[in-house]
Amino acid sequence: MNYLEITLIALALAVDATVYAFSYGLVLRQGRGMAALRLALVVGAFQAGMPLLGYLGGEVLRSVVSTWAPSVVLAVFGVLGGSIIYNAWQGNGKEDVSSTPLGLAGLFMVGVATSIDALAVGACMALGEIGGPQLQLGQAVSLIGIITFICAMAAFHSARLLHHLPTRWLETLAGLLLISLGVQNIL
Repeated sequence: MNYLEITLIALALAVDATVYAFSYGLVLRQGRGMAALRLALVVGAFQAGMPLLGYLGGEVLRSVVSTWAPSVVLAVFGVLGGSIIYNAWQGNGKEDVSSTPLGLAGLFMVGVATSIDALAVGACMALGEIGGPQLQLGQAVSLIGIITFICAMAAFHSARLLHHLPTRWLETLAGLLLISLGVQNIL
């Protein structure tokens, strides 16, 4: 197994989850510790599980995912980002922290949206295009999940450095980051 190749792939796959975690860290002010842990666990688990599904589905899954994945990611991140921006500018102009931790359905949506591209990676693993013929699937998906978990936790907590800025502007920045992440997947 080529650990360097899998580590670089894991870092590339973790980008969407990392950007989302940073955006979420910008807007969430209450219940941060448990929310960060839940988010990192979910995105890490999805990033580990999706390549496994892709591996099992092989070439068929790779062709299907490459067709519709960008649209799904754009829709999910567009709705989430637009919702954050809309909620930031509602009210009477005072700084009101209203963001609450994501529920199970929200975490599931984020997990799927941030890991769809990992399905195609798993299909490539099955075809021997990633990691070589001796690829140890369990080690690869574990490494992908762990790296995503670490990146998401670090991004979420690093967003705290910006909490001295006005909430409305932080929420707008978070929403724009999510929308741009969705648009980037289409381009």
